Amino acid sequence: MIDYDDVRLVAAIAAAGGVRGAQVRLGIHIATIYRRLRELEKRTGGMLFERLGDNLVPTGRAEPFLDAAEELRDRLAEVERRVAAQDDRLVGPLNVTTADTLLDIACACLKSFGEAHPGIALSLEVNNSFADLGRREADIAIRPTLTPPETLVGRRVARFSYAAYAGNESSEGWIGFDATLSALPAAQWLKANVREDEIGLRVNSLTAAAAAAEAGWGKALLPDYLGAARRLSPAGETIEELASELWVLSHPDLKGNPRVRAFSDFSAKWLKTRLNMANPPTGGPRY
Repeated sequence: MIDYDDVRLVAAIAAAGGVRGAQVRLGIHIATIYRRLRELEKRTGGMLFERLGDNLVPTGRAEPFLDAAEELRDRLAEVERRVAAQDDRLVGPLNVTTADTLLDIACACLKSFGEAHPGIALSLEVNNSFADLGRREADIAIRPTLTPPETLVGRRVARFSYAAYAGNESSEGWIGFDATLSALPAAQWLKANVREDEIGLRVNSLTAAAAAAEAGWGKALLPDYLGAARRLSPAGETIEELASELWVLSHPDLKGNPRVRAFSDFSAKWLKTRLNMANPPTGGPRY
């Protein structure tokens, strides 16, 4: 009979790529993991992993275990969200995620919110990909995007533009983006409008581009809020075709949670004021 511990065992080895990494995840001795794996393979009639270089790679026989582990994670995340939604205290943890370009702004926003709500224990994760709010990787996301995921709810709090910024008026050339950012609209604009020989340095993030511009590498194509936060000056007109939006998002199961609701309301007003939008967006909450 297959039980939950068997599923955890296979999932941990697969995720870690070996037994040593699985030991950290499971908190049990390596010898115990080997013994349990051998017993499980005997019960299931074949190998669950094969060695590829230094890693253990799941065989087809392991796939039902991995599918079950994925389903269990989803179910447990649902339970956690439902429990959190019933937590009516304005105290306790609140996890926020944002992009690196918004780090300075997000830190200031959290500082103001924390002073108003000292009973809430705040944490901030900086990640340029969307955290999985369905699995409670974060409670709230502050994100620059024109297309927030349909699985999330929230509000559009600001609109922002892009422009070229430079550390001094005599800056020549441009700072480009590497292949990891090729899908970024700003990277596509540079590809279409700036010659290859004009690019003196390539970077893999917008914050790195801002730092390079401050160091004198040339002009960087940046969101206006990031250019304004640095020791940079506009080096061209606003590029309206790159305009985007700032959203405060959460999972719909948590919209009734007092901490999530309090931060959503506070951050929406705070961010609107901070970004000083001349024409506030007309779109209302997406609840």
